[in-house]
Amino acid sequence: MSQSIEVQVVEGILCADFNEGRLIIDTGSPVSLGPDTTIQLLGCAVQLNSTIGNYAWAQIQESLPFDAVGLIGVDAFSESSLGFDLTNDTLALLEMPVEGNHEPFIMGSPVIRCQIAEENLLAVLDTGAGLSYLRDVGLATFGKSLGRTRDFHPMLGEFEVETVECSVMVGDQSMTEVFGLATKDLQRLMQMAKIDAILGTSWFQKTVVEIDFKNELVGLTID
Repeated sequence: MSQSIEVQVVEGILCADFNEGRLIIDTGSPVSLGPDTTIQLLGCAVQLNSTIGNYAWAQIQESLPFDAVGLIGVDAFSESSLGFDLTNDTLALLEMPVEGNHEPFIMGSPVIRCQIAEENLLAVLDTGAGLSYLRDVGLATFGKSLGRTRDFHPMLGEFEVETVECSVMVGDQSMTEVFGLATKDLQRLMQMAKIDAILGTSWFQKTVVEIDFKNELVGLTID
């Protein structure tokens, strides 16, 4: 590993503190957002964009539960391989090839195949999500209900969701994860992205994740 930065999970979202201020590290965002400036990150110059679609960074910034000066999306990593070791608060640029499974990334965001009961799911790996999500609320029957909790989405605002604890198979490894059952608005966004699930920072905290963004490979080391 030639370069690394210290990261932390703040209100469920992966962040890093720079001279400019706190930046969100968001593998679920196709673009980096913020004021019109350039950030140096792991040897790369990252240009921040003021908008994504119809949403301005200023709007997203106001919806956050903490102060952040910008957001680093996957466009910053398109030529890189990164190791996410949240147990040790580290994000590192990898020198060695990533050994893992290939699945076409969605708008640059990494995805994996996983399974709940007999259902095969395509899940995006999203360090900008504090809570993992299931699009098909019917999958709740395979888990343990944990009641309602509050969450927020930068484009959907704050809302309440039902949560359920499920056993998830990733390859030949079994993990337990708490999922929110997607609201109708979030279901629509997930349908548009053609994903069945979101695996957020709580999932990243259970495993070391190596992602080769250029070759669309994800490698996992599960405890």
